[in-house]
Amino acid sequence: MNRIRLIFFPFAILYTLITSLRNGLFNLKFYKSKKFEIPLIGVGNLSIGGTGKTPMVEFIFKLFSNEFKMALLSRGFKRSTKGYVKANEDSNSSDIGDEPFQIFSKFKKIDVAVDENRVRGVRNLLNENQKLQSIILDDCFQHRSVSLKLNILLTTYKSPYYRDFVLPVGNLRELRTGYKRADVIIVTKCPKDLLAEEMKMIRKDVSLKSHQVLFFTSIKYNKFLLGESEININDLNGSKVLLVTGIANDKEIVNYLRNKNIQFDKVSFSDHYKYSLKDIQKIELDFSDRIIITTEKDYQKIKLIDKKNKWYYLQMETYFLNNEDLFKKIIIDTIIK
Repeated sequence: MNRIRLIFFPFAILYTLITSLRNGLFNLKFYKSKKFEIPLIGVGNLSIGGTGKTPMVEFIFKLFSNEFKMALLSRGFKRSTKGYVKANEDSNSSDIGDEPFQIFSKFKKIDVAVDENRVRGVRNLLNENQKLQSIILDDCFQHRSVSLKLNILLTTYKSPYYRDFVLPVGNLRELRTGYKRADVIIVTKCPKDLLAEEMKMIRKDVSLKSHQVLFFTSIKYNKFLLGESEININDLNGSKVLLVTGIANDKEIVNYLRNKNIQFDKVSFSDHYKYSLKDIQKIELDFSDRIIITTEKDYQKIKLIDKKNKWYYLQMETYFLNNEDLFKKIIIDTIIK
């Protein structure tokens, strides 16, 4: 824990009291969660971000969006619009948010909508498409106004919730005990060679409840950089490269490039940063001789801005280190039973 954050310990106590009171009222049924006949699957976390929600949502859609009629409902963080907005061919990342737009761009058979009111969002999706068989709710672990049939909690290998603290001392949105609401817990961004012995140790630390299942996942990058053109990442050795990111945690992509022995400089912005033409022009002026790499999420916002340099993005995917077939079965059972 950062010692400077300890200064804010009194605020952490107040924040804990507020969030615990709210959760307690839901637990006591004083506040009720709206139930829908269609199975709702939530993908969320206890921390403030960077756990790999979008790759996990994409993993689910990649497996099942051709088999089932599915939709995504998200808040659409930092979008320019308000209320319920359903994605269409004229939508952009400003309208619906960078992550929903990324998913909408990749999965053409699903409905994508955003709404800060999850109950209203689900109702509108169902009214517009009565053939839907399941809705994935992104980043909804704390949005208890909606009753989920399957609640998936993500936590990272390097910063698991059981070693973290409530805001602003740590990065948790609520007490660690909130993990008990999850049906599935996934430890994300694990080393690809994670040993079975360490998995057992983590399982002990997680302290699974009888209704919970634990999985471990890692991430991988496509060796081909995509963008207006395509290039193999191995061809960048010896090139002048700049990495531009606007995500919660860029350590994975930084380590990946370093492991590839690519020499690069880096420009970082805050998570969900909204790039302007001025930003792009300054970057290209300061690094006019560079090949520029960014994340897929960032590229969705940058691609419509006029650029002079060659901009590429690294496409990231999640994959399971254990029991992938069991995870698939859980999703299928949730949808059809």
